[in-house]
Amino acid sequence: MNKKNRTKIWGLGMILLLALNTSCYYNKTPLPPEPTGDISYAVDIQPIFNDNCVACHQAGTGVPLDLEESVSYNNLINGSFLNVDEPELSVLYVKINTGGSMSPYATDNNRSVILKWIEQGALNN
Repeated sequence: MNKKNRTKIWGLGMILLLALNTSCYYNKTPLPPEPTGDISYAVDIQPIFNDNCVACHQAGTGVPLDLEESVSYNNLINGSFLNVDEPELSVLYVKINTGGSMSPYATDNNRSVILKWIEQGALNN
C-alpha cells in the first residue's frame, strides 16, 4: 500500500471516528427531587394507585392485588408486598421500578414517593 492510499484510509478513519463521537449523546431525564417530609398513604400513595393502577388492579378483573381504596393497604401488608427493612427489595417497588413489569405505569416521581413511604415504615396514615 502506498503512502497516498494510507493517508486516505487514515483520513477516512479519523472522519468516521469524529462522526461517531459527535453523533452520540447521553440524554437521561434527571430524577425528580427526593420527596421531603412525611409521606401519607391516603394523601400521597393511594392517589398514585387510583391514577395508574386501579383500572386493572381491582376486584373482579382477575388481576392480582386489588388496589382499590378500601382494601389496598391491607392487601399490600397481608400480601407481603412491602419490605420496610430493605425497601428497594419490596415487591411493590421492584414491580414499578425501571425494568419491572409495572414500570410503564409509574413515573419517576411515583417511584420516589412510594420508596420514601416504604422507607418511612409504610404507615397507614
